Amino acid sequence: MMESDTFLRRDDFIVRYQTQTGWGFGIALDFFFSGTGAALFLFSSLFHSSVGIVLSLIFIAIGVLALFLDLGTPWRFYKTFARLKTSWISRGSLFITLLFIFGIIYGLAGFPPLPRFWLIIFCAVAILVMLYPGMVISYSPSITAWNSQFTPILLSLHSLTSGMTILFVIQPLVVEDSEILIWLQLGLLLFLLIGSCIYIAVSYASASGARESIRLLVKGKVGLSFLFLGIGIGIILPIILFFIFLGTRPFAWGFLLVGCILRLLGDLGFRYAILKIGLYDPHL
Repeated sequence: MMESDTFLRRDDFIVRYQTQTGWGFGIALDFFFSGTGAALFLFSSLFHSSVGIVLSLIFIAIGVLALFLDLGTPWRFYKTFARLKTSWISRGSLFITLLFIFGIIYGLAGFPPLPRFWLIIFCAVAILVMLYPGMVISYSPSITAWNSQFTPILLSLHSLTSGMTILFVIQPLVVEDSEILIWLQLGLLLFLLIGSCIYIAVSYASASGARESIRLLVKGKVGLSFLFLGIGIGIILPIILFFIFLGTRPFAWGFLLVGCILRLLGDLGFRYAILKIGLYDPHL
């Protein structure tokens, strides 16, 4: 019995953590462009920005193209719609398709003012597209770092802040008319920073797979993507730049433009880092 116990404890028989390999930079691009495009569509509909809606559709199209190119068998793309009852990938594909069709029809109609009913429909579909990336990966019980209620919240907040920042740049009168939007953006960024810290703390205190994922998240190449790009470049520096922007009279729009670029880079870096830390728990 003693020999048997020792034999079973040998490292040769321990199944170690396995890193998922199916979700990489192509999926990060899809999540980034789809989520940011949906958020920009949301804000552009609310503030009636035709330029913003056109740009949002371009973002969404780039996201779909990135997903299409990442598929191992791209000619089977139609199968992503096959499991609407059980799959968030199928639901997300449907939401993205609806949003794109709505935007095209709205553009062909000349971007008229939207009745309240259609404005609610447009915004609801855009919100569902923003939620889609986080919902997709959070429904992965075998990857404990993803299987968290914080995942959809964090990714959706990234989309909101990125989409709002783009709107500030392409529609500067929005900020001139209402500085409260900049304060709202600052509040969202601060909430995103706090939420990221909570996500790290909660994940590290949960299952062993999540703890190992968090170790990966703060070191090496993934740590560079998460801490330097996702947190430093994408959250902290934009907060500083937006505060400086608010303190300038007249407004120094260069701070807003640089803050927008940094925000987008950080958003992409954060999403890529979250995908790269996906680990399957060992069986033994």
